[in-house]
Amino acid sequence: DVAPLLAEERRILSAQLTLEPEGESPAHLWLNFPRAFVAGYGSVVEAKIENKGATPLQHVELMLESNGLVQNVQTSCRQIAPGNSAYFCMEVTPARAGNYVLRCSVKGTQQDQTYAFRGTVPITVNVVPDSANLVVNISDIQCVRGTGANTGLGQEFGSVNISNLLPAGAIRTLNDLLNLTFPQSFGRVPLELDYEVSRLDIAKSGASRTASWAIPKNFLAHVQSGTKLKLDPVDGAGKVPSIHLTARDEFKLGRNSKEVDFLTWFWPRTAENDDRTRRLSKVHAVAEVHGDKLVVRDAGSSNRATFEGHSLSENENDLIDQRGTLILSHEYHIDVTPFDSTLEGPLTITNERLWSGPPAKSATAIRGCVRFMPINSEIAMAYGLWLFTDANFGSSKLNPLVLELPGVNEVEGRFHYYRQNFWIEDLPGGANVMVDDHRLAEREIVPLANGSRVVIGQTTFRATIEP
Repeated sequence: DVAPLLAEERRILSAQLTLEPEGESPAHLWLNFPRAFVAGYGSVVEAKIENKGATPLQHVELMLESNGLVQNVQTSCRQIAPGNSAYFCMEVTPARAGNYVLRCSVKGTQQDQTYAFRGTVPITVNVVPDSANLVVNISDIQCVRGTGANTGLGQEFGSVNISNLLPAGAIRTLNDLLNLTFPQSFGRVPLELDYEVSRLDIAKSGASRTASWAIPKNFLAHVQSGTKLKLDPVDGAGKVPSIHLTARDEFKLGRNSKEVDFLTWFWPRTAENDDRTRRLSKVHAVAEVHGDKLVVRDAGSSNRATFEGHSLSENENDLIDQRGTLILSHEYHIDVTPFDSTLEGPLTITNERLWSGPPAKSATAIRGCVRFMPINSEIAMAYGLWLFTDANFGSSKLNPLVLELPGVNEVEGRFHYYRQNFWIEDLPGGANVMVDDHRLAEREIVPLANGSRVVIGQTTFRATIEP
């Protein structure tokens, strides 16, 4: 099971939302798996969403996502009255055999307040027999079942051997298996507040296609090519994490601070947390760019890693094409979220010809960034972001880079990687970003160099750029 979000993060989000009863989702999600999942063959998932609040739930959306499915499936309903429920039957197609995690997302509005919740369920996709005429060994077939009991505390799902449910000889062929329907056994999916909750649509913060930027005259000489930007707080007394942006073709995760881009220490430091950290490898997992795809693999760790419930190896890659959970050594849980670029067009700088940086490369096939956020630990020493073209930052959980710092707006600014340099701009409505005592105006963009003093809100950082 995916560990819950940090208690403090949940407290902050709960304070932002008006839920009934307090601290609990107004929607309860129940799932039933009436058929076995077989790779390459369609199946169904039954879902019920209950409104446990005193006011209607409106514009309710349910999405099921998994690396074990050919594609995500989504359904919706206009409204669920208080005390009522809505029933859905969703068609899914399992992609390949293995054990996976099914991510469930419930979104909607209550009293004009937008909310989003997410939960997870483990699923098993069975190997398809070589021939429809082959006798199927039912002792090898797994199905997903809920407990079927309503305790009000949420239910656990698990794989159940079909031979425990059916008499011998009940299934002999593949067609028998595909046509088999199990009795209903709905299980409740525990839902957590999703940190993507926000009233702000940051996609609108991107520039229009005709917009352009300008470099302030006093920064035209700033040229510092590199592939990693480190912004270290000048006076944070260890309380403010650094900001690390990595713009390389690979992104390393592990416990060796000198070798990795995302530090997987259990934080804060305690004897118990240090013992848990020692079970992780120095470099435990590696994400890589493969053409126009992003993948993740195990780096040869001793205790291995899984992504969305699927075991990783050094030789096999798993695609990072949607939000998922990476687990190192069955201990350290990381939320991995790809973000699209918020630019609606190319980055056009009107006085770019006056800047002497390296020539622009051909447009990259991958845009935006990927965020890595610990789920069952606090951030250890530095935020880590894998940057390709641009990434918004601010206090809202919708940003790829979430900075809970004093004086920072919901969407404060945006980092760029362009012509092998790192850049920063302050987005409209921000006005809280300064570089070397220059407060950025709207549509100003500044290339960063070693030693640049960057002020975000009320916190000052010093820039270091590595080759």
